[in-house]
Amino acid sequence: MERIICLVIGYVCGLFQTGYIIGKVHKTDIREHGSGNAGTTNAFRTFGKKAGALTCWETV
Repeated sequence: MERIICLVIGYVCGLFQTGYIIGKVHKTDIREHGSGNAGTTNAFRTFGKKAGALTCWETV
């Protein structure tokens, strides 16, 4: 049962696109800049080190 709960929590956390949320905080759609991807590299290039680190943290 514990394993199922952990899987559900991990799945729910993985649903959020942190790069997209950070872009909305900056009032920019990150998918319209750089490579068009909402991933860590594009967040780093578009918004800087802090945004890149926050986006990377979500994938760990």
